[in-house]
Amino acid sequence: MNDTIVLGVDIGGSHITAALVNTSNGTILEGSMQREKIDSSAGAEDIIQAWTAVMNQSLRFAVNPGKIAIAMPGPFDYQNGISYMKSMGKYDALYGMNVRNLLLNQLSGHISEICFINDAGCFLQGEVSHGPAAGYDEVVGFTLGTGFGSAVAKNGQALDADFWCHPFMGGICEDFFSSRWFVSTYNNYSGLRVNNVKELIFNVDLGGPLLQVFDEFSMNMGVFLTQLYKKHQYDCVVLGGNISNASTLFLPQLKYYLKTMAITAPVYISSKGETAALIGAACSV
Repeated sequence: MNDTIVLGVDIGGSHITAALVNTSNGTILEGSMQREKIDSSAGAEDIIQAWTAVMNQSLRFAVNPGKIAIAMPGPFDYQNGISYMKSMGKYDALYGMNVRNLLLNQLSGHISEICFINDAGCFLQGEVSHGPAAGYDEVVGFTLGTGFGSAVAKNGQALDADFWCHPFMGGICEDFFSSRWFVSTYNNYSGLRVNNVKELIFNVDLGGPLLQVFDEFSMNMGVFLTQLYKKHQYDCVVLGGNISNASTLFLPQLKYYLKTMAITAPVYISSKGETAALIGAACSV
């Protein structure tokens, strides 16, 4: 593995994805992408074995081993590699353990360095490093999924923004921009019942209630981005996460609303998709 090839890893509450990333151009080495489900309630040894099995599969495609960059949820001591996740429904067994040392003991070859990066900023880091947002000085990014992830980037460096708990319309942003809102709002408007956003988007006829939900989401997001622009005059917006895959249902309305508010900052849908966090982690080291 040369200096421009880094093993990027994205660890979530129920999965791990790993791939070799060429940090010079943001591409993934062919064949190196590996993804597996993880039982985050398992014991420490089982979790580490499951993680390293996936990483070792990706490392097979490297000429020489080298750096590993891991997008890791918190709370976590990123500098020292110690997990402090507890009572969050994931990885309790690793609490207080030195995850860096546990991984090094089971990884193949000689790994020179393992870096841990907060996962919230990695999505946007991937976009500002090697996406259409790369040409902008100040960027805001949001992942629309189970929760409302957010990050801000200035001069190419992305950081977690914590907008999920930002006050909005009598509640907080996550009340309006997460999958929970989409499902409950659709069920309310339609009188039917869907269980998740994937089911909502792919298995429900594109009728009035669904379009009404996305129109309302567009308006809410437009209001939020307008409020945010007045405080932080960002240069562009990047949207990712599973809900962004349905951008044809909301992006035109959102762009129109922002135009009426004289906000000229472009809105992009993630160019990297699920690989953004991998690329962002690798490009952070």
